[in-house]
Amino acid sequence: MKKTDEVVTLLSEVIKIDTTNPPGNEEAVARFVQDFLKKEGLESEIFSPAPGRGNVMATIEGKTRGKPIILLSHSDVVPARQEEWSVPPFSGAVKDGYIYGRGAIDMKSQLVAMLLAFVTLKREGITPENDVVFLATADEEVGGSMGAEYMFEKVKNLADAQFVLSEGGCLIEEDGFVHAQVSVAEKKICQFMVRAMGIGGHASMPHSDNANDKVVRAANRIISHNIPFKPTSIVTKYLDGLLKGKHVGGVTYDTLSKALKSAPFRNFIKNHPVYNALLRNTVTLTMLKGGEKVNVIPTESTVQFDSRILPKEDHDAFLRRMQRVAGPEVEVVSTAKGESIPSSFNSPYFSLISTEVKRIKGDVPVLPFLTTGATDLRYFRRLGIPAYGFFPMTLSKEELFRMHGVDERISVETMGEALECTVGIVRALAALKASKPR
Repeated sequence: MKKTDEVVTLLSEVIKIDTTNPPGNEEAVARFVQDFLKKEGLESEIFSPAPGRGNVMATIEGKTRGKPIILLSHSDVVPARQEEWSVPPFSGAVKDGYIYGRGAIDMKSQLVAMLLAFVTLKREGITPENDVVFLATADEEVGGSMGAEYMFEKVKNLADAQFVLSEGGCLIEEDGFVHAQVSVAEKKICQFMVRAMGIGGHASMPHSDNANDKVVRAANRIISHNIPFKPTSIVTKYLDGLLKGKHVGGVTYDTLSKALKSAPFRNFIKNHPVYNALLRNTVTLTMLKGGEKVNVIPTESTVQFDSRILPKEDHDAFLRRMQRVAGPEVEVVSTAKGESIPSSFNSPYFSLISTEVKRIKGDVPVLPFLTTGATDLRYFRRLGIPAYGFFPMTLSKEELFRMHGVDERISVETMGEALECTVGIVRALAALKASKPR
């Protein structure tokens, strides 16, 4: 069987396993992976924190034990509304040169590509310099407590990893120009609630102590607050490598620091969802709760914000700032925090990824990237373990926005190319000797 045929078949089969989280059902994928590995002569172990919630791990022993290279994926997916799709979202349909289904991009495609790259080491009789670990976790889409977090408790040598490769970046094609985003960091989760208390009563007799009024005023102040741009070294390197010499936002781009002095360029950034999120802390209103009945004034009202702050920002300082903006008539309450330490992009890991990408795609820019969402890599990065998010699939902006959306899909051609590059990256990682202790 050709490698492309094999990876397409595997992806289609894994997509057919509905691992919508909640409830998860990831153990079904773990069993599928375990059976596949067993046929290849590789042992694996399934770790289940709860019925149906399986994490699967396998190791190819290296010449030197310990300090493993970890190929990390997750098997759960976000929900999909079948009536909105042109094909059933868990059919794994191969149609018109595309594999359709929830998880086709995030991230069952990378799971099966890394699985085949891992197996390729065995098939080719390669003994890696250090252990290589394949790890497919549960529960990433809702926080990872039954996945990566649980695995850290059960498998102590994960904390001794030399390097971790997972999701977070890919190859982007826009206006005929292709570049690679290698995620070396991610923004921190800093979610919060704004709560107001007031006097209840019948809505036919309005008064000035309405909890809904207070929370709406506070939310409006937060939404309209101008959060400043704060360029980081990663984003500066990324945008300088991507935009240099191009005419964008009313300027001919030379450096980010120069471009940001231009008001038209700043407006261009504000209206570009990706660049805007890369360059500043973001605050997004996502949930409102303010009453149970249309004719009753509630005594309590809340709004929830999903905020993602830049890697060096302090959670508590940011929340204090939001309290000042919201005003004294409401309370700002933290609901979720997440830490993430950036990984250096001046490393042999970045170099070998760049080499393999250029081998497949030619002389395309390979640039460090900041992921604006959260991934399981944060569990490793917070320990100072070098961890990159990258899967060498090439996506247009339109294809990228199908992730978590309707008719999520990946082309057969892209899947074959991504597998070839992933195999090359894993071979190179297997040949890399562990660096000195951190």
